[in-house]
Amino acid sequence: MRRSSSILKKHRAGERVYLPSDSRDNQYILAEIPLTDNLINLVCGDIDETSAKPYQKFYQNLSHKVFEIVEKHGLSHVNFLANNRLVRVRYSGEQQVLHTEQQSFFFYCPEHNSTFKGYFDGAIRARKVKILFLATGQELRVNSGKFHNAVFQAIKEIVNTIDLPDNEIKLRDHQHLTFDLFAKEKGITNSISHTFREIADRYESQNHTLDRDHTSITYAIASIPMARRLLKGAEIDYTSEQPFTKLYQKIEHAFSQSCSANNINQAAFIANGVSPFVRYDESEASDIQGELLSIGVNPDNAETRFCIHWEADKLVDTLRFVFFADKSDETHHNYGKFVNQVMAVVRAFADEVNWKKESDDIIVRIHQHIMMKV
Repeated sequence: MRRSSSILKKHRAGERVYLPSDSRDNQYILAEIPLTDNLINLVCGDIDETSAKPYQKFYQNLSHKVFEIVEKHGLSHVNFLANNRLVRVRYSGEQQVLHTEQQSFFFYCPEHNSTFKGYFDGAIRARKVKILFLATGQELRVNSGKFHNAVFQAIKEIVNTIDLPDNEIKLRDHQHLTFDLFAKEKGITNSISHTFREIADRYESQNHTLDRDHTSITYAIASIPMARRLLKGAEIDYTSEQPFTKLYQKIEHAFSQSCSANNINQAAFIANGVSPFVRYDESEASDIQGELLSIGVNPDNAETRFCIHWEADKLVDTLRFVFFADKSDETHHNYGKFVNQVMAVVRAFADEVNWKKESDDIIVRIHQHIMMKV
């Protein structure tokens, strides 16, 4: 009996992940509402199509209703968007919002940033309205279920107040944890442990039960700056139309070898200047549109899958490795084994390319998402 207990403890210890103490948590929840004629009628009635900004009144009325309701539920950092852009959230000590043609980046610190703000153009009818809820305070992971529940109750009240049909709103709960893989080499000696339980299981332990009808994905992205040392040892003919072919082939080979050595069989290597975003998709389609690369994943599919996207005529600023977890990666209701494998792959790659760990960062971000309808 004692021996069995010892084996169990040893096995579970191997599923824990030890990360640097300066790792950063983020949690944000997106509520997406299709912008239909019915929604416009429910909020403000008819609109004047001849006006220079026919949707201004609609956006103002709806955002006012939203902000009134969410404030009642104790939510202090909420943004209203109707700009047809993909939302990105990142940690920063300085609060700011930056927009590209296809993306809106929200930089904030959960401990001391909060605001209510709208982003829309009354002259343009957006495809959907998005309400962005940013988690605030300390211990985001510990309080993630409480935050989700507060947002869910606020959304239910929004649905009832506007009289929307059931299941009209998609609720996307995004959580990620960000760290420099080589923080220890730079002097960060303290570490914290994680088990990376599936979000629904974690919420259950926090007394917040989710509806069974939701989808869930877990993945990781490693961002590797195009350091000068990566160029060394590669044949680069700057007079050629595709000067970086040999460079990317070398990097791709090192990446593939590192994945194979650490039993990772679902991953992507991206070096074409586009920003990847990952979504649950049973068909697992990938699509490049402008500055975005959409990657669909199906956690129920455990078949080997590698996506390679690089362009030999373009030297990118950042290489991105994306790793996808499937259901077989979830053992004892956590993804610790998967995360440890991801870190081992990136470390093996860094060794292969002689990375300067004591000075150069490789940022790894572990993503966990759930999506449900309200």
